[in-house]
Amino acid sequence: MTPSSEEKEIRALFHSFPSLRMEEDKQQMIAGQIREEKELLMRMKRRRTVSKAIGIIAVSFALFLIAYQVVISMESPSVQSAQINNEPVSPGTTAAGTTEQKAKVTTINPQIQAYVEEALNKTNQVYSPESMTVIVTDPHTGEILAMANRTPNKMAKEQEYAGRAVPDPVPAFPIVTLAAAIQEGKFDPNEIYDSGTYEVAPGKLIKDHNNGIGWGKITYLEGMQRSSNVAFAKLGNERLQKGVLEEYLKRFGFGNQTGVELEGEEAGSLPTMGKPYEVANAAMGKGATATALQQVAALGVIANGGELMRPHLYKDTDTRNQYIVRQVISEESAKQAREVLESAVSSVKGSVKVFKSDEYSVAGHSGIAPKYDAQGAVIDGKYIATFIGFAPSDDPKLLIYVSVDDPKTDLWYALWWRSFIAPIFKDVMANSLQHLQKQ
Repeated sequence: MTPSSEEKEIRALFHSFPSLRMEEDKQQMIAGQIREEKELLMRMKRRRTVSKAIGIIAVSFALFLIAYQVVISMESPSVQSAQINNEPVSPGTTAAGTTEQKAKVTTINPQIQAYVEEALNKTNQVYSPESMTVIVTDPHTGEILAMANRTPNKMAKEQEYAGRAVPDPVPAFPIVTLAAAIQEGKFDPNEIYDSGTYEVAPGKLIKDHNNGIGWGKITYLEGMQRSSNVAFAKLGNERLQKGVLEEYLKRFGFGNQTGVELEGEEAGSLPTMGKPYEVANAAMGKGATATALQQVAALGVIANGGELMRPHLYKDTDTRNQYIVRQVISEESAKQAREVLESAVSSVKGSVKVFKSDEYSVAGHSGIAPKYDAQGAVIDGKYIATFIGFAPSDDPKLLIYVSVDDPKTDLWYALWWRSFIAPIFKDVMANSLQHLQKQ
């Protein structure tokens, strides 16, 4: 018997999620559920984006999660329990080491997942990047509401990008530098410094991203708004110094697995900071490896008032306390950091003002990292651009991570933000906020 289109999609999805594989009869059961859901959605046609998405992998993926949730609930497998500490949590065990038998409920929101898939499909058709990644979370709970990756020819496994540690994990490290300096009382937004270049040691220069030209003598607040490499390097090397900066990077979760329910999650590595030049580079986000989910969790600390939350794909009826890893900074420090990151979007001097919206306030930070070959050498002309932000900035509801790897374009990389990165972020954010408001 020839497999139906739904059965083919289910097989492809189980290939992408090996930890969820099941027997053939259960796969057929899910395929039948998907057919029923498709027919129902075709009749309802409540939303234009949903009707457009029917028949493509976006809705199939969302419906798969709904159907699979039903099967999981029937089987009542173990779920990851509450264990609030600094170590990764093993799925299916409690703090006492016993297995809990509870039904898993996915955190994925099918409608938000559809928005993400649609945005990635549109960008992929025009620019065909090596890969694109979008993760949407609730920063207050750590729930992953949507997560997708797109390549020109296939949909990659989630664990191949969300839990994979990559070099130079900008933009999260500069955010940690800012938050740590605020928490330690070492950030004065009105203090003046010389932008452009910073000679950390003889012959060792840190240059601002405009080829070291800088903007003259400016305040540290303006330096943050302009994403000045010199400002972050000075805060890290001169104000925080090695010991304090390293401690905060650890407290924000870097160098350790998040505990998300993905196979093969990597811990990443902290930067080497034996010399002042290395400390300055670490403050800017260089010299280490980190995963996308580590960066999402780190920015979540700023968004939710100072707590590091464990990102997770399943939830139960317990309170959010089981997902709290630790209090990293004070609520007041988090508020100040939010305001600085918001000003980088709203200010006319802001380096990421292209992400500004008339409908809601945005706070965030961007970064461009070079690509490396297998031997660790930089590949000329190849970059990965990332933006991570949340909205509304004064009362965050959603946090979104967008990364685009080596798009096929002749555009100068400084123009990538306006051309396709900001549109992905803004489309997903606007549609998702509207959707949540109507729930």
